[in-house]
Parts: sequence; C-alpha cells; structure tokens
Amino acid sequence: MLKEKQNLFSGIISAITKTIDLVSGLMMVLLTLVVFGEVLSRYVFNFPLVFTTELTSLLFPWLIFLGAVTVTRNEDHLAITVLRDKMPVLGQKIAYVIARLVMLYFSFYMVISSYGISRTVAAQPLPILRISKGWLYTSVTVSFILIILILVYQIVLVLTNKVSVTKEEVPHDLDYDL
Repeated sequence: MLKEKQNLFSGIISAITKTIDLVSGLMMVLLTLVVFGEVLSRYVFNFPLVFTTELTSLLFPWLIFLGAVTVTRNEDHLAITVLRDKMPVLGQKIAYVIARLVMLYFSFYMVISSYGISRTVAAQPLPILRISKGWLYTSVTVSFILIILILVYQIVLVLTNKVSVTKEEVPHDLDYDL
C-alpha cells in the first residue's frame, strides 16, 4: 500500500513537472516573440507596442519561478557539497535532510509573504493590460507551494531509504592535473 502511494505521489510530481516544463517552454517562446516583436516594431517600423513591457514583466516571473520548481525536482540547484561528501553516509543523510528543512522553511516563508503581497496589490490593475498586479506575485506563491510538495517528498524518500544521498559524480572534463 505504501509503495502504491509512493508511486502515485511520484507520478503526480512527475506529471506536474512535465506540465511545468511544457508551460515554461511555451512561455519562453511567447516571451521571445513579444520581445522580438517589440524591438522590430520600435526600431524598424518606429511604432512601439505599448503592452509588451507589461506582458514581459508578467511572463518573466512566472517563467523564473516555474523553472525553480523543475530545478528543485531535478536537484539541479547550485550546491557546495565538499563537507557533506567527506561525511559518512549517515552524516550525508542528516546534512541532506537539514538542507531540505532549511529550504522548506524558506519556501513556507515565501508562500506566506508572496500571498500577502498578492492580496495587497490585487485591486491594483496594471496600467496597460488592465489585469491585477497580484498575478505577478501569484507566480511566487504557486511555485513555492509546488516546491514545498517536492521538498517534503524528497525528505520522505531519504528518511525511508528509498533514495541515496551519497557523493555525486564529478564530470571528468573538470579534472585537471596541476
């Protein structure tokens, strides 16, 4: 039963991150087209598109923070593991869990703070697009809620010995004989 729940939760997280990757890719294409269209219209046709600055400032946070979800899921974030790699396996596991708990605390703080800011500015519309400024901060709230789910899942996997946290492989192209 526990394994079925684990596979279900893993499948849900995998589906969410695949969807986020697809949405992020589409947003990147849209962002590129919007910026290219703005440059083209402004400098070639001498006719600036007024909505592009706001649309870009709306898409960019969503792209960044949804990307943070994928980075957390794949554990592609920057980490200095020199000390952790020298520890015994139990020490590595403890250090990994402590790092995830710190990330979890930060993520909770970001959810609470961004939700508060989003509620505060919800009644303020963007001047050109006429949509709520709250959408800018909602990207942080949504992303960090998803990050919390992923971090809890990673902690559970490590504590139940489903995943090892031993030393990561170092690419050979970084090895230099000095």
